[in-house]
Amino acid sequence: MKKRKRISLLLVLALLLTVLSACSSKSNDAGSSGSPTTSSANPETGADGQNGEAAAGKNENAASDGPFSKYETPITMKSTLATQGWATFPAGETWDNDNIWHKLIRETLGIDVKWAWQVDGAQYFNKVNLTISSNDLPDVMMVNKQQLNQLVEADMVEDMTQAFDQYAMPFLKEQVKSSLLSAQKTALYNGKLMAIPQYAGDPRDSALTLYIRTDWLANVGLPEPKTLDELVQTADAFAKKDPDGDKKSDTYGLGLLPLYTGGGSLTGFLNGYHAYPAIWVPDSSGKLAYSSTLPEMKTALGRLQQMYKDGLLDKEFGTKDFNRLKEDVIAEKVGMFYATTSESATILGEAMKKNPKALWKALPLVSIDGQPARPSVPITGGAFFVVKKGYTHPEAVLKIMNLFVTKVYGEDGAGKGADSNYAWKDNGKYAVFPQSPIQAYVKDFNYVAVRDALKNNDGSQLPENLKKTYDLVKSTDGTEVNEGKWQQWWIYQTNVSPFEVRANYQKDPNFTIVDSFYGGSTKTMEEKMSTLFTMELETFVKIIMNAAPLDDFDKFVANWSKLGGEQITKEVNEWYVKNK
Repeated sequence: MKKRKRISLLLVLALLLTVLSACSSKSNDAGSSGSPTTSSANPETGADGQNGEAAAGKNENAASDGPFSKYETPITMKSTLATQGWATFPAGETWDNDNIWHKLIRETLGIDVKWAWQVDGAQYFNKVNLTISSNDLPDVMMVNKQQLNQLVEADMVEDMTQAFDQYAMPFLKEQVKSSLLSAQKTALYNGKLMAIPQYAGDPRDSALTLYIRTDWLANVGLPEPKTLDELVQTADAFAKKDPDGDKKSDTYGLGLLPLYTGGGSLTGFLNGYHAYPAIWVPDSSGKLAYSSTLPEMKTALGRLQQMYKDGLLDKEFGTKDFNRLKEDVIAEKVGMFYATTSESATILGEAMKKNPKALWKALPLVSIDGQPARPSVPITGGAFFVVKKGYTHPEAVLKIMNLFVTKVYGEDGAGKGADSNYAWKDNGKYAVFPQSPIQAYVKDFNYVAVRDALKNNDGSQLPENLKKTYDLVKSTDGTEVNEGKWQQWWIYQTNVSPFEVRANYQKDPNFTIVDSFYGGSTKTMEEKMSTLFTMELETFVKIIMNAAPLDDFDKFVANWSKLGGEQITKEVNEWYVKNK
């Protein structure tokens, strides 16, 4: 579930101060956040907010009510909770109603949150299925896309269009327009917003970056790779020219895993061939096609197969996982890999402890031709907050989300007045943010704010939490590797920083390739996509490892179509015609 993605980001302790700032750099001026605005819930398709008359009619004070206004007479909201085994809380706090978030919501908004039930996160959506089957919904509940489809079809949930238009804080609306629109689209049905996505941040935050040891480049006499051909040349040198100088043949060229997401994944390399695995993209006819079956994928696989033959990839490529890749980087067996910004810290923070003299740099993805390599990213927002049909206060979901965003990110992206106690406590020892019944993660502005302050040598205008990051970076020269100082120093050196690469990705809102199908699962997908995906990965791994000829790709495409892919493509395009 998408929650796991944002939790993994927050838990990267190697990026503690940066992520802490991202999760705690803005607080809420409760009651002072302005009057309702009229921005559309769907800025791209232009929903006009006139679909929620029933919801608006239930709130007699709708004309004067606003994003942070408190209910004069307290209301009760029954919700559900996915507990997380990793979370620890200060003494006296629990998942129940005596915790920091429930107190804040009660005191600030006049909403008393009660749990209808709580269950371990691994079993959460199974429990939701039982709840839906029982036809006994709580007031508010987090669901996945398939469950949302089911609830909308059964007319069991409220239309949230008007609630979003009137109660979403201006900063949240700005985020939807600039970076969260793909998530917002997933909750639209016939132009109506039938749920509030559990925004998991700007999808571009998960774009892959290339990490490379520049000291190894110097040792083998090569410049930084600017094309995919140069990357392969670098991989060859890293595998065969003793880049670490130990006079042993104990390195390989490029760290890759048989996965499409996360650190070491194939996707960064495939994107260099303009191939976008496991997502749907418009083809030359304007219809959606499953990109893993397109010719660019075959070309990319052929290059990887040759690299494997040439000894540039680990011979155990097919069985490796993230932890083993991390071990290889730390052991200095590999000096080049793909990863997200957060994963780079989990890997390189440990690697620098092993060798503080290593020089690592983040680079944008490189391309096989003159066209830029555009990272492919998933749609953020795989979970949704739905409101039971007939609940008197659907707008309460937006009020709590506004409160969460302001405490975690702030009012306007500048980090004003944030309170880290609502994300972490005691320097990250305790995670308290999961206790909030409604959560959202928006674009991280903190890197740019601190970067610019460092550039101007003036941190006086930064909010308290970002000022701490500024002071820490100013206090070190990058030689202190045991307490997170190296990571912070490295992040803010713009000539090597993965966050600078990400900031450049984000300058063009259309630069990344986002999955064009956000309809959940079609009927045939639910029945056959898992099997088809297994076949896909098995075929691709065999081809890369030279255990199957490259032309087996054509057999895979034919079998994929015959075994359900053709029907899935038909269903996807039927959805696309109605929703594009």
